[in-house]
Amino acid sequence: FHHGFGLTVTLPRLVGEQRALDLLYTGRRVRAEEALEMGLCDALVPLDELRDKAREMAQEIAESAPLAVRSIRKTMRRGLADAFRLATDHEQVEQDWLRQTNDFREGVRAMAERRTPDFTAT
Repeated sequence: FHHGFGLTVTLPRLVGEQRALDLLYTGRRVRAEEALEMGLCDALVPLDELRDKAREMAQEIAESAPLAVRSIRKTMRRGLADAFRLATDHEQVEQDWLRQTNDFREGVRAMAERRTPDFTAT
């Protein structure tokens, strides 16, 4: 299936185009260590330390110059909203036609039956 959710724009920005293609084409799951190495997360923290670590990071940002933080955020996201909107529109078109295919129906059946799908490109 076509993932949607703007992943065709946001994921390459996070992990690079080649890694994004690998993940989107295969749908493979990523373990925590690989997610950290790819840049999908900033740190790996034990669950019992998560809240404290999040507060620590938030405090560090809060102690920075607020106008500079706002400016950095705005600059980093520049163009992302427009690209995201275009990508989600295109993703919707792709998803609509894919839902009409035999491969879509086979994928849904295979998932429900817990078996490997037999795709025919039809």
